[in-house]
Amino acid sequence: MSNTAAHTMHQNSPGRFTYSPLRWAIIVLFIICSIATDFIPGLTGMVFSLISTLSVFALAILHGKERYGFKSIIIFLIMTWVISNGLEGLSIQTGFPFGHYYYTVQSFNIWHVPFIIMPAYFGMGYMAWTLSQVLNGQFGRKLKGIYLFLVPFVASFIMVMWDVVMDPIQSTINKSWIWRNGGHYFGVPISNYLGWFFVVYVFFQLFALYLSKFDKSESALHKGKAFWFEAVAVYGLQSLSLLLTALVLHGHRDIYSSMGLVNIFTMVFVTLISLITIANHPSLSASQRQEDAQYQGNSETQRRTS
Repeated sequence: MSNTAAHTMHQNSPGRFTYSPLRWAIIVLFIICSIATDFIPGLTGMVFSLISTLSVFALAILHGKERYGFKSIIIFLIMTWVISNGLEGLSIQTGFPFGHYYYTVQSFNIWHVPFIIMPAYFGMGYMAWTLSQVLNGQFGRKLKGIYLFLVPFVASFIMVMWDVVMDPIQSTINKSWIWRNGGHYFGVPISNYLGWFFVVYVFFQLFALYLSKFDKSESALHKGKAFWFEAVAVYGLQSLSLLLTALVLHGHRDIYSSMGLVNIFTMVFVTLISLITIANHPSLSASQRQEDAQYQGNSETQRRTS
């Protein structure tokens, strides 16, 4: 076997295979389009926004496929889509669970909800779910015991943090949707955030119960740090994009400055804690050292026999 073949085997080993140039390229595309969305007005900015949302959606599919398998990540997509779209439509019609509002976006709608909202729910929902696994130390483990409920519970907080920062900007400033009766949080009703927590907890909890029966991918523990850093990068870069908006854009300084401050102590904090947790996790470090040692041993053996 040649050195090239040995290197290829090392790249496909559990500790190394999980560095994916394709997925990291999607992450780079996401942050470029996210920043462009904030500073380029009109139709061009809308195109960048669409690409940004779809890039997170694509990353969630690819990352989830490697972690859970294609069937399971599609089941999570369906759960997210049906529950979030159904309850958003219900709220637009009745006010439950978010409050009374309507979208101003002219696009293809499913029960009064723009189609693009669902990929956003799924993409960021998957990132919040993965960060919750990180913070609970459940790297690739099948959910059992208290973690069967703790992981979806924490994921719901992480997901709602995004909306706490994003909603006043998108609704009160950008008018992407309108709250009919306004609200006490920069024009957003408190019921919106309670509704968000309820909705995302429902589909997170259902996915956790599904995985408790059908998740057979416990080898994900050995995927290495780069694999887990991907979800943290997306969540953190989304936070960075919102923070940059708060610092740079003029007008509505009361909202932008407040959202920047809230961002630092919610999304930025979760990002930093997740990065530290992954970097210091002993099993991931041990797995990486084992794979490095194995590769070095194989390379030395091939050198002697070549």
